[in-house]
Amino acid sequence: MVVIADADSHQPVSHASLYTKEDGVFYSCISNEQGVARVNFTFQRLTISHLNYEKRIVRRLNDTIFLKPKYLSKEEVVITNKEPEWIRRCLKQVVKRKNDLYFSRHSNEAFNYNTQSLGNNNLYRYHLTGLVRMKDIDNRYYAIIPDTSHIVAIDSTKLTDLANLERILYEDFVAELDNGFIRSHHFLHNAHFKGATKHEVELRFRSKNRTDDRGWFVMDTVNYSILSAYRFTGTKTNRSERINSILYAMAQVFGYSIDTWTRDYHVTYQQRQDGTFYPAEVRLKMFYSGKDGDLSKEQENYRDQTGGGFPNMEATLNLSPCEAPTAPTDQWIELPSTWYIKINTEKDRQRVIQLSNLPATFNLFDDEL
Repeated sequence: MVVIADADSHQPVSHASLYTKEDGVFYSCISNEQGVARVNFTFQRLTISHLNYEKRIVRRLNDTIFLKPKYLSKEEVVITNKEPEWIRRCLKQVVKRKNDLYFSRHSNEAFNYNTQSLGNNNLYRYHLTGLVRMKDIDNRYYAIIPDTSHIVAIDSTKLTDLANLERILYEDFVAELDNGFIRSHHFLHNAHFKGATKHEVELRFRSKNRTDDRGWFVMDTVNYSILSAYRFTGTKTNRSERINSILYAMAQVFGYSIDTWTRDYHVTYQQRQDGTFYPAEVRLKMFYSGKDGDLSKEQENYRDQTGGGFPNMEATLNLSPCEAPTAPTDQWIELPSTWYIKINTEKDRQRVIQLSNLPATFNLFDDEL
């Protein structure tokens, strides 16, 4: 047993991935909410990774293993019931302007997508580059043209996992920032924040009704735009916001249930020359555990290799403006909007099959990769 902790704050790091490959066999475990990992296998080299920390390789276990943060941590601010009156006025203007500033431009962006998923003695990595067509007033869905596509896994697979790419694009912070979000959260101005201009402010937020929904964002109070954001949501909030309660009740009858569902989301927006914004860098980490009910072996394999069967998932997406000419319509592969429980149509199933079978090169897992 070992505790995984932040090297700066000494706080526990939950849902870190610990894994090794010994004599051709892959072993893994995941740290719990208290940062505790139970390593019940022998190893010569143990890799410890987390989306927000530098990867570390150890040859023996101490009581505590510290991970170095990749990003500057933010000082914790206690949210109170007192908030400046101007905050809600500004946020309502953000909501009014967001479609024009974020979702109105007909554009294609070059993208670089990486995802890693860890399960019970199973690991999967996927890297994809190409073009993404942004959702706008005329296009309800994002779409992609793949370029390079590469899988790293512990055994041979042809399936490609775009589930986290869909989550990153459709579950965008600005897209979900609406009047309902404003009404249901407390906000506090961080007076210690220093932005690039005096018009940039950092606001901390916390749900009025749930303890597992909190975060921060940086806002330009002149242009009424969001420049960057972070949001953590736990099981109660995710189940309430992202799953239809009626469908969830029906699924429970057949043995489906959710035990733990946490989501960490970071985004940084960049401004184009015309004044509109796009999500230049996004990081998503999701931990999801529960019961799927009775599945056949084929269904289990399909679920595992399309992003649904791994409890510990993390992904990054980088976008950049692309000067390439608009591609023909028939080259674009449409990405379906995200869902967690749904009654699928045949069209839905065909979309998933298409996205799970993109051409890709393949390598067996080697922890040097």
